[in-house]
Parts: sequence; C-alpha cells; structure tokens
Amino acid sequence: MKISIQLQLYTKSDCPLCDEAKEVLERVEAKMSFIAIEEIDITQDLRLFTKYKHLIPVLKLDGQQLFVHHTTYWKLIWQLRWHWVRKHFTGRRDL
Repeated sequence: MKISIQLQLYTKSDCPLCDEAKEVLERVEAKMSFIAIEEIDITQDLRLFTKYKHLIPVLKLDGQQLFVHHTTYWKLIWQLRWHWVRKHFTGRRDL
C-alpha cells in the first residue's frame, strides 16, 4: 500500500511569502516522494480570497491547517514524517 500525503498551498501571484513557501515545498518534495502538492490560487475563488487574503500563504495537510504566513523546511519535514508514520502504522489520520 502506497501512502500519499496531500498538501494544499493557498497562494496568489505577486506574493513574496508565497514564493518562499513554494521554494521550501520544492525542497521538501525532492526529499519526500510520498507527498502531493496542490497549489490553489485564492484569486480564482471569491470565497477563498475572502477567507485567506490576509493569511497567505496557507499550507494544509490533508485538509488540516499546518502553517500560515511562514513555512520552515525542518518544521515541515518533521510534520510530514510524523503524519506519515501515523498513517503508515495506524491507517488513521485523526491521531
């Protein structure tokens, strides 16, 4: 059974913090093959824009918010490894 972790990055263009988050995610993605990243442009949906306009970038892990504004490489690595271990050994995401 292949375990996959879904990350959602809420972002928009012309956002320096979003660019930093993308760089961190690229580094993490190169190291961890079990993640999938979905980039969501909040300007394409008024509801998302209203919700996240002052928070971006927002990074969610399987729908749960992990980071707002800043994403650090080592904190993200730790979160992803911990989440993978829980899913791998228990099959549950809610622990």
